[in-house]
Amino acid sequence: MATKTTSAAGRHTKKAATKKAATKKAAKKTAATKKAAIKKPTSKRATTDKAVKKTATKKAAKKASAASSSGGRKVGIRVRMYRVGFGDFFLLTVPGNDGPAHILIDCGVHAANIGSMDACVQDLKKVTGGKLALVIVTHYHADHLSGFASNYDDFAKFAHVGAVWITNRLDPKDERTAAFNAKLDSVARQLEIGLAARGDDRASNEARAKVENALGAAGGGNAKALKLLQGGFECKPKVFYYQGGDTPFLPPELEGAIEAQILAPSPKDSGGEFSASDNKTEQYLAAAADANDSDRQPWSPFEKDWPASASDYPAVAFQDYAIGREEPWKHMESVLGALQPDALAATADKLDGTLNNQSLVVLFTVKKKKLLFVGDAQWGNWAYWLYGRKVTGKDPGISEEAKEILGSIDFYKVGHHGSTNATPIPAVAAMNHSCAAMCSTAVGAYGNPAKKTEVPRTALLDALSTQLGDRMVRSDWVAANGEAPDDSARDLPSGFSTPGELYIDFEL
Repeated sequence: MATKTTSAAGRHTKKAATKKAATKKAAKKTAATKKAAIKKPTSKRATTDKAVKKTATKKAAKKASAASSSGGRKVGIRVRMYRVGFGDFFLLTVPGNDGPAHILIDCGVHAANIGSMDACVQDLKKVTGGKLALVIVTHYHADHLSGFASNYDDFAKFAHVGAVWITNRLDPKDERTAAFNAKLDSVARQLEIGLAARGDDRASNEARAKVENALGAAGGGNAKALKLLQGGFECKPKVFYYQGGDTPFLPPELEGAIEAQILAPSPKDSGGEFSASDNKTEQYLAAAADANDSDRQPWSPFEKDWPASASDYPAVAFQDYAIGREEPWKHMESVLGALQPDALAATADKLDGTLNNQSLVVLFTVKKKKLLFVGDAQWGNWAYWLYGRKVTGKDPGISEEAKEILGSIDFYKVGHHGSTNATPIPAVAAMNHSCAAMCSTAVGAYGNPAKKTEVPRTALLDALSTQLGDRMVRSDWVAANGEAPDDSARDLPSGFSTPGELYIDFEL
């Protein structure tokens, strides 16, 4: 009996223990289930956060890519265009080996001078700290040089100038070049005298402006500016004279950080093939320089022995001019005068074009971005590197190398202030659609809208703007020295900015 009772008690204890173990196991399972239930949403949130982070990263990458391709401020390049009137004054800032490095490309104004040059030079000194890695002078015109003369002392005292590049048409060590430049100066001075004796009609005024541009303002003018550039800097930088195809010297702060390719002007031994209008331009100007005999007036349409009086002709010679006229020969003289070309204006044009075509054309490559500066290059200068030969008549198609260059540029400095003869139609058509452009210009300085010769040429700038997706701006779109923006001004496109006056910046 006792044994049975013990056995029953044992079975009861065992059953209780089994029940307890089962309960404990169930509790453990429940706890595990709860733990899993708590963990599950945490895992989901982590997955969501990861997805959000991934999406944000992709968006940031996409934004960075878009900014880079649209001229966003990602690689540290800035082009500053100062508003001075009709003239070029550009400051290019690039990532150099020791931080931002500054390249000055021309500094001048001539026509439509708004008096802001000094303020612009002071801004230049401030932003550069008086240090320039490179100074580039494209050609010998006041609207690219005058600032170096008017602010000679400011520039002379710059703490550092790494190097100076000048078109090789101004190399004083080249005897042939020096002789030709002396003839150009002679032509300009003869034109100056001849035009001063004429009336102040529009043609005379424009021709006079071109002559003054070649000589510079009183008080030294272009010669004074060149004196500074060739040896007036107190820091004594190296000076180099270049033509198309030369490999340029880069100072230490730029060496390896950027690349520079000299595209033009054409070589000096090209025999005038790429001159202003034809192969005889230099010969024409040289001959004109020699035509300064004291016993004859230069630019006279006839030799001194040719003139005759009315009595030297039979009366029938004046029949068509005699009706109702007491002195018919005077009417005939006026008719002939209207028919003959304006020799003074024509020579002024050739002088202007010859100097423009000496422009140094530079292609910079910085952080895979390409920037093209063409000075005042006109057709002959462009033809040299677009075609590699003289071209007249129908366009034969630009070279593959020229297509590659124009199709890859990210920035273009519009040539010759937007004149119709300075950015060829084939060049516009070949330009990269995402390229941005700046045009330093002022209306009313040159040309005649009625003759479609105004500068800037509206049709050209419209074509450029269309080709570049409306990413072209003008210097006269910003206020400076009390001058309001031109009526054509509009909101600046993406990548361009201004503090409100004096200059416009482009960054990429």
